[in-house]
Amino acid sequence: MAGIRPEKLRTSDIKSRLLNLAQTSLYRLTIPVPAEVSSFVSQRGVTTLDVDNISLLCAEANLPGSTLATHDVTNDYHGVSEKMVYRRMYDETADMTFYVDREYKVVEFFESWIDYITGVTDRTRFENPYVNHRVAYANDYKVNFYLTKFEKDHHYNGSTRTLDYTFVHGFPTSITAMPVSYDQGQILKCNVSFSFIRYVMKRSGSPNVSSVKNPNAPGISELGQFEVRDEFINPQFGISSEGDEIINAQVRRVEEGLPYVGRNIGPIAPFAGI
Repeated sequence: MAGIRPEKLRTSDIKSRLLNLAQTSLYRLTIPVPAEVSSFVSQRGVTTLDVDNISLLCAEANLPGSTLATHDVTNDYHGVSEKMVYRRMYDETADMTFYVDREYKVVEFFESWIDYITGVTDRTRFENPYVNHRVAYANDYKVNFYLTKFEKDHHYNGSTRTLDYTFVHGFPTSITAMPVSYDQGQILKCNVSFSFIRYVMKRSGSPNVSSVKNPNAPGISELGQFEVRDEFINPQFGISSEGDEIINAQVRRVEEGLPYVGRNIGPIAPFAGI
């Protein structure tokens, strides 16, 4: 098939096809606090309403990205080197910037969340240089949080058009230094980095991913439909209830794709057999 040849475009066509662009300033962060953390921070004066306001104070965020890890294949064609994908690598952190309110509840919230993770139940006791602590259990401080990207007319024509990002098993890992000085006053900002294991993106109004099949994949009739995005929201994706073996066929295809070398779809052997 040849490329598209040059054509004349009317001004109205250019406006409708090329000037309908997304804006960076329209988004919403949602942080559902784990129950144990919520109880802990409420003792320090940060309520559920305050947390909702903190989400609104998010001044800057990054839509996440990912890369494909590849290996070189040199045996299929003489003199030709190709790259084959064996794993998708997600960003390790999500950096957020928050405006700090006059009561400093933004700083208190994230400091308290990290205090809960590291077992700082009594700050006064930690003024002692010889204090010890015990880190909390991971499932008690990790939570799925959400970033929604939308436009001013996202309710246009009765439908909602958004990009919804789910960050799986996230928690704050660092609070960067917040410089203060006697120079001209500016809004104080708090930069927080979140760790997460993967993200899942869904676009409102798009076909459900679970209904999409790959007609070229062998054995697809036995595997059924792909429900990758819905299942990936679960941090235990691919693990049985006993935590032992990966039992689902289509999950096994994803996990065992790591060591496969060749052109055909799917793995030849599990990682331990290579």
